Amino acid sequence: MVEFHAPWCPACRDLQKAWNSFADWSKDLNIKVADVDVTTNPGLSGRFLVTALPTIYHVKDGIFRQYQGPRDKNAFISFIEDKRWSTIEPLPSYKHPNSPQMGVVAVFFKLSMAVRDFHNHLVENVGIPSWVSYLGFATVTLALGCVLGFMIVCVIDYVFPTGAAAQALAKEKAAKKNASKNAEKSKGLYEIFAF
Repeated sequence: MVEFHAPWCPACRDLQKAWNSFADWSKDLNIKVADVDVTTNPGLSGRFLVTALPTIYHVKDGIFRQYQGPRDKNAFISFIEDKRWSTIEPLPSYKHPNSPQMGVVAVFFKLSMAVRDFHNHLVENVGIPSWVSYLGFATVTLALGCVLGFMIVCVIDYVFPTGAAAQALAKEKAAKKNASKNAEKSKGLYEIFAF
């Protein structure tokens, strides 16, 4: 069982006592109990697509299920002892934490945390007003979007030409086709007159 929490989350603080009591029973239940701070592990919380806190997952043999039951020690223990986890639908393959797309989501979670940390550094340590920091991020985002958009358009135009380039290519193909037809006709005439 894995719990995702944050230090600033009141519901997470309320759950902590029950979760620690449940963790004390982990050896008796022959399971492992863990907790993950999403502020220090944004990539892991991204892989699990944690959008609400606290979030609890049951993990067994590489199969992940999200726990939705009551949040107390006895409910956790009966969930394991009575194997209630087997009645919960496993996460679909596209949401599986080991899937490639969830790896990409994890990278974006890490990137967002890095941007947030950089913003905090600029505001707290450098002394830049937060609106200037936001303006800088907006400018960089727009510039990157323009550059990437321009590159994508260039690649598409190269792969799928339009306008004059497409007409020139069509004329070239038609000329080659006519040349091959003429070559076949002259070859046929040569064979007729060669006899």
